[in-house]
Amino acid sequence: MSVRLKELLNFARLNLFRCASLVLITSALSVSSFSSTAKGVRRINFKHGKTHMSIRGHLNSITDEDYFVLRAKKGQHMRVEIIGDGPTRGVVLFPNGEQDGGPGGVVYDDTLPATGDYRIRVTESSMGEAWRGNFILKIEIQ
Repeated sequence: MSVRLKELLNFARLNLFRCASLVLITSALSVSSFSSTAKGVRRINFKHGKTHMSIRGHLNSITDEDYFVLRAKKGQHMRVEIIGDGPTRGVVLFPNGEQDGGPGGVVYDDTLPATGDYRIRVTESSMGEAWRGNFILKIEIQ
């Protein structure tokens, strides 16, 4: 094989590697941006000695999502309730990849299965009339 042909093959391999890397990075960024909203994720920190908190939020449309995250330990008990101006839905995403939730009201009330960050997603319920307005997220953890 000639020296020139070897150089061309090495150049082609390098460009293929760069293209593959770019595709992977772009895919990771698009998945990341899909899983959170433009609002961002709001971190919830309980003050020392406090076990419950109420947080206000706002939804603009059926496609709008609001995310919250809090750190908790395996074995703690957590209760999550959503009260909205219209029908809502809440999902608790566990650090171990599991999730639980349902229509608004009390969307989770159980013992936590893992230690780590728990994400809470609040959306309008697709089972009800479209609306835009405020909601209150109530979290109790012991």
